[in-house]
This record gives sequence, structure tokens and C-alpha cells, in this order.
Amino acid sequence: MGMYGKIIEYIIQKERAMERKYSFEAGLNVFTSYKTIIPVENLNMLKKIDPHRYHIYGIMAYNQIFFRKERIEKKQDGIKMVFFMIKDGKEVDYELPFIKLAEGLDHRKIDIKILYPATKMTLSILDEEFLKQNPKVKRTMDIIAQDFLYTANLVHKIEYEVLYIGQAYGKEGSRTAFDRLEAHQTLQKILTEYRGEHPDKHIYILLLEMTTRLAMSFDGVSKVFTKSEDESLEHLKNVCSDLPQENQVINIVEAAMINYFKPEYNINFVENFPDENHRGYRQYFDLDYNSLTVEVDLDFDNTPSIQLYTDTNRIANSFDFIRYSLFNDNNRKSMYDIFEKI
Repeated sequence: MGMYGKIIEYIIQKERAMERKYSFEAGLNVFTSYKTIIPVENLNMLKKIDPHRYHIYGIMAYNQIFFRKERIEKKQDGIKMVFFMIKDGKEVDYELPFIKLAEGLDHRKIDIKILYPATKMTLSILDEEFLKQNPKVKRTMDIIAQDFLYTANLVHKIEYEVLYIGQAYGKEGSRTAFDRLEAHQTLQKILTEYRGEHPDKHIYILLLEMTTRLAMSFDGVSKVFTKSEDESLEHLKNVCSDLPQENQVINIVEAAMINYFKPEYNINFVENFPDENHRGYRQYFDLDYNSLTVEVDLDFDNTPSIQLYTDTNRIANSFDFIRYSLFNDNNRKSMYDIFEKI
């Protein structure tokens, strides 16, 4: 028998050795019900207008966008914006068509100031006739280069590096990521230490509102289970009478995401997840859940495709699930084994 045949035989023998523990298996599915990605400097502004209950958050980095000062052009009906980002140590330019700021404005009569580090442009309108006819228009305005990442679709794909994953919950969910990030030691460390070492990067915040769904799997075909039918029915009864508690859901989602990505600035859960003795998500081990699935939705309307990554792992699209077995028995089948064979 060749090596390939031995591998196939091993897989078949292993499959035969594995059995479902119960005829009914339960899994915890947690999916994104609402999400936001925002530059860190806009966080306080968002807090005032966003009512969503974000309990999971990430601190991330992406390329800083700079104005290419020497290539900015003015003509009567518009200004040509040119930007650059640093990719793999090289400056890459991005050019936009002429932008018209206002109808009837002579754009040649605009003073443009771009100071170091060329991330902000200050425009001063010198067209006095236009200002008289449009008294509500401000004479001076600031334009932030980073804002064009989404509004102008400069790139087709945005890859955010995940630096830290955290959570905020408080009493009965009263605390959100907004509250936690107001005085966050690690965020301040990233803003000083990381940005000091990476001046070509910009810090973003990922905010996730999560919703729980109980996943159930019934096997009425094989009839081969480790536990009896009575024990399976008792398992079903216990699971359905003790539904997932939100605080424990937030705890286990945070731990799973940290373990999956292993971000640079996280310490806890990087190596020790899942841990059946952890009190923060003990409910799922007490009830003998089979699996955990976390779905991080990265689809936004009218934006480039978004990916999250570290050196350890990546979520490239919304079909990349974070999935863990919540048992230590190597002979117990996953409730998703039919999909894992494909």
C-alpha cells in the first residue's frame, strides 16, 4: 500500500473511532448584528450619535494617507487631490479627478496650506465675490487625507492589522466599548509606542454588536452515540432550560477572537483557550456544548473589501468563521463534522 493509501486508511479508521456524544448536540453561534470601523480620533464624536451596544472592540492599524503637496493643482472649477501611502517601504500615489468644492467658486482663488506631516490640508477661500453671495460658506476649512480612504475608494481592499481585542460589559451590559476606550491604558500605549515606531500607520477602532443564536444538530440516522437516548434527552432539556447568558457570550467571544488572532498587545487568552475551568464562560462547559462559532461580518455598503489579519491568522471575508470545539475528548465528533470533511 502506497503512502496515499495509508493516509486514506488512517482517516477512515479515525472516522470510525469518533462518535457523536449525544443524538442532540448544541453549539453557540455568535454573529455580528452591527459593526463600525472608525478612525480613533472620531471615537468621541461617534459616541454622541451611535446608540448601538458595542461590547466587543478591536484596535487596528492601516496605512496612513498623506497629501502629495507638490502635485496638488488648482483650476477655476476644481482642485486636483493627490495622495500617497507607504506600502512595503515604497510610496504609492493615488490621484483623484478635479474636485469641485462649490458651484460658482473660482478655485484658483483658494489658498492651500499643507504642513508636516502632510495629513491635513487647510483651504482659505479668497474669492470675496463668492463669499458675499454665499454668506453661509465658511472662509476656512480643513480637509483630512485619511477621510478619503472610504469616501474616494482609493483602494479595492483594506487589510487592517489587529493589534488588540477587548470587551466591555459592566452590570447587565451597561458598559460599552465607548466607555472602556475613554481611559484605556493599552490604547494609549498603542497611540504612543506603536505610532512612534510606525509613523506610516493610522489607528482605527472596530466596534462589534453581537447577537447569539443557539445552534442545534440532531442525528436520527447513525444511532451510534456515546450517551444513551435518555441522556441525550436530558442534555437537550438542560441546554434549552439554561439559554446563553449575554455576559458569558461576550467573555467567550473576546477570548476566542484573541486566541484566533493572537494580537501583539494582548496577553490573556493568547495560548489558553478554550479553558473549561475559566469562570467567565463556564456555562458552556457545564452544559457540555459541542462548539463555538463566531461570525465577524466585514461587509459594508459601497466600500472596498475588508480583511482583518495578524501574523497568526486572517479573516478574509464573511465566510471565514472563528470556530472552536468546546470539548477535550478526541473521540467526540464535532457537530459540524460533515462540513469539516469537505
